[in-house]
Amino acid sequence: MTKQKYRFTGIFILLLLPLYLLAQDVTLLNQKERNWLAEHPTPLRVGITIIPNQVLKNEKGEYIGFSIDLFRMIEKELGRAFTYVYFQRWDDLVEAARKKQIDIIFSAQKTPSRLAYLDFTDTVLVQQNKIIINIENDAFTSLPSLFGHSVAVTSGSAIEEFLRYNYPQLKIVEAEDELEVLRMVSMQKADAAVSELVRASYYMKQYNLGNLRIASDLGYDYHLRIASRRDHPMLNVILSKIVSALPQDQIEALRLKWGYIKDEVVFFDKQMMIYIALVFGTILPFSFYLYRVNRHLEREIVSRKEALEKVVKMRKSRLNQMSEIVSMIAHQWKQPLNNLSLFNMQIILKYQKGKLNDEAIQYFQENSQKQIALMSSTINDFKDFFKVEEEKRCFNVTETIENLLNILSPVFQKDEIAIDISYDTNSTYKVIGYSNALLQILLNIVNNAKDALIEEKDVGDRRIAISLYQEEEHIIITIKDNAGGIPDEIIDRIFDPYFSTKQKNGTGLGLYMAKTILEEQMDGYIDVQNSSQGALFTIKLKKVRLEKESQCKGVT
Repeated sequence: MTKQKYRFTGIFILLLLPLYLLAQDVTLLNQKERNWLAEHPTPLRVGITIIPNQVLKNEKGEYIGFSIDLFRMIEKELGRAFTYVYFQRWDDLVEAARKKQIDIIFSAQKTPSRLAYLDFTDTVLVQQNKIIINIENDAFTSLPSLFGHSVAVTSGSAIEEFLRYNYPQLKIVEAEDELEVLRMVSMQKADAAVSELVRASYYMKQYNLGNLRIASDLGYDYHLRIASRRDHPMLNVILSKIVSALPQDQIEALRLKWGYIKDEVVFFDKQMMIYIALVFGTILPFSFYLYRVNRHLEREIVSRKEALEKVVKMRKSRLNQMSEIVSMIAHQWKQPLNNLSLFNMQIILKYQKGKLNDEAIQYFQENSQKQIALMSSTINDFKDFFKVEEEKRCFNVTETIENLLNILSPVFQKDEIAIDISYDTNSTYKVIGYSNALLQILLNIVNNAKDALIEEKDVGDRRIAISLYQEEEHIIITIKDNAGGIPDEIIDRIFDPYFSTKQKNGTGLGLYMAKTILEEQMDGYIDVQNSSQGALFTIKLKKVRLEKESQCKGVT
């Protein structure tokens, strides 16, 4: 019996091993996406043009470069080859994409005009654009100094669209390609050009354009993405999944191979020596300062102790929030794990009865893969939740609310709590701030409402209503529950630090942090009052102003 048990264990491990190896492929493309590829057997057409070092042609007439290598990796992941269609000019390539004569553009900058007919993956390559001038011209050291003067750019490029929209003071001169752009400056037919460094270096070396130099950084980087036809949205989903799944170490190796590396840091130049001298010049005054600080050390220790206690409580609040997230993941994993356990029992029984045939193994494999994919999807929903955002960005509040709904719906269904979302689907609700911070603020408020509904036993139809609408200068979010409201004697204190009604389970920092982040970091406002049925939270965020609309390009 023991020998038979070990034999079965070995068979079971062999059965699970291919499932484990296939797990990545399972989560990569679902059945709908595989069906789409099967219905499009004709090779997909990728439009390319010569752009050093993305696409080049070697002595044998073969296409090489960063983008070609990247697409070879994508072909390997998809298990099918593309057809590459060459265009002499970038303008012609973009026009072919607009007319649906090609399916994919090898790399492109996302712009408002292109979004009318193209979808884009995540960024695959970032390139810095520089202002390039003739070495005999010292007058143009920055973009404002070029106002009223000629700047050469490639016709139909994203940089042309950017400059025309943001700097009408410039005299834009269109050229056929980037080589012609640089030649115009070299021959002083234009005052300046805008080019990316790798491309400019290639052309300057190949065509002996040694009289050019960098004047300054433009402040507009190319975030190049793979673009595909907008009328084939499934193609963009497939490409996006493949690009996201490519190993980052291989992508970094490609960037290094083709010269896309960060600038070297220069040490001990003249300016650095001045800084060092200044540092040494501050040693004596700083020593005196340390003497004075030492006299107040005891008071500083007390102050830091209080600050440390505050940090500990804030981290406890963070851990509580993380605990709730883990609970949500555990709840969503419960059913797939139960299903996997059931499949294991079925295959054991079939083995014991001698009925473990190819059909049974295939059934086990296919259905197990579905459960693994479901669990993987759950992790994807939560993976970016606690990511710290270093810079403000433009985002659509509706996306944040939809992410909130994806996170909470399964858990709230268990507790029989309905979440109602209402907003005008024809409107956009764009703000500039921190989307993850707003998500955590909303999660904190909605979880408080959930706790209040569970505690209030007399509520039959438990509901939380989230509304989104616009005023003249603000976007308004309201969160309302029907748990009876907050007692009048404490409602004015709920945003105070360390004030909590949850006794041992609460830190009293959740709503305080929400108010602080909204007011100090997002120029927003939060308030609470009691409605006829329960608590009503109101969040106000400033709408994106017209002068900042350029920051929201690509946000729908």
